[in-house]
Amino acid sequence: MNRYLLAVAIAALLVACAEEPPPPPPVEVVVDEVLLDPYQPKSSFVGRLQAIDDVSIEAQVTGYLKARAFKEGDFVKAGEVLYEIDPAVFEADVARAKADLARARATQANAERTFRRGETLVPAGNISESEMDQLRAAKLEADASVAAAEAALVTAEVNLGYTTIRAPISGRIGRSTHTTGDLVGPTSGALTTLVSVDPIYALFQLSEATFVQILVQRLAQPDARNLNDIDLSELVVRLELRNDVYYPEIGRIDYFSNRISEDTGTLESRAVIPNTYGLLVPGQYVRVEIVNEQLSEALFVPQAAVQADQQGSFVLVVEGGIVQRRNVVLDERVEDRIVVLQGVEEGEEVIVRGLQQVRPGQPVRVRQMPPTEA
Repeated sequence: MNRYLLAVAIAALLVACAEEPPPPPPVEVVVDEVLLDPYQPKSSFVGRLQAIDDVSIEAQVTGYLKARAFKEGDFVKAGEVLYEIDPAVFEADVARAKADLARARATQANAERTFRRGETLVPAGNISESEMDQLRAAKLEADASVAAAEAALVTAEVNLGYTTIRAPISGRIGRSTHTTGDLVGPTSGALTTLVSVDPIYALFQLSEATFVQILVQRLAQPDARNLNDIDLSELVVRLELRNDVYYPEIGRIDYFSNRISEDTGTLESRAVIPNTYGLLVPGQYVRVEIVNEQLSEALFVPQAAVQADQQGSFVLVVEGGIVQRRNVVLDERVEDRIVVLQGVEEGEEVIVRGLQQVRPGQPVRVRQMPPTEA
């Protein structure tokens, strides 16, 4: 009997060991929904600021600098005096030219009177034709002398005017390369530079893909018939300065190059930016951000759902309680979400928490993202 009970116990123990343990409960993951929301498409490029007018101030006549009438780095208005060259020599030239002109006019008047008198004497035979020819030549020579004297006077007055150097435009003036007392002239090079301030250009290289996208979006509008009708007024240009600081005023694109660079595949572009307070400086590097004022729709996934490996970017989707991998094509980031161009559909649930505990094909238990956190 004891042997029988022992055999029964051993058999029961063997059967219990042969049974598989119950499967573990499904892992719980937190999911969020793929949303189709409106947004403003934007693209960013590295740009550089450039003055619309950049003038090199040079001396047109040779002389000694008598005065400098500006403070380096100040804003000057068009027409303000910048430099004065000693005018004494040029004033003397003007006086000499005026005297030469007066002498030439006196000679001209005398030649004119003699010529008119000769015309009255020729019919009576009091002077010969050859003598009349000489009178005519003397008159023409006197006329030419007057014209030459007048031209010399104009030249002398122009040179005298060059002794006062004025600002051709309004803008911010640079460092002076010469000081009072220096001998300057046309071969001295730039005395200083003057750049316009408001507005200012932002030059940047637009990628070919972005340019084509702009054209496609514009041609999709009902009022655009062909490429010649493209209006870029709906594109807003914003500047991002260093430390993620945005410049407060917006600009507009006013120029695209007539060709795409074969080396870089980019298109030289330019935007006009208001610079009312002179905060932007030529030569400054900025990030140019092109924003379309017209809203578009796009699919968004939370940034926390996006992963990457050797195959590229992907998200894990829960469909029917089973984890599935979806390779995705991403676009720009908007706050804590990312625009998805391809790979998911609106309303699908992507895993945002518990990603490290699951793999494709695994059953999971789903919990929605709390509204406050979403």
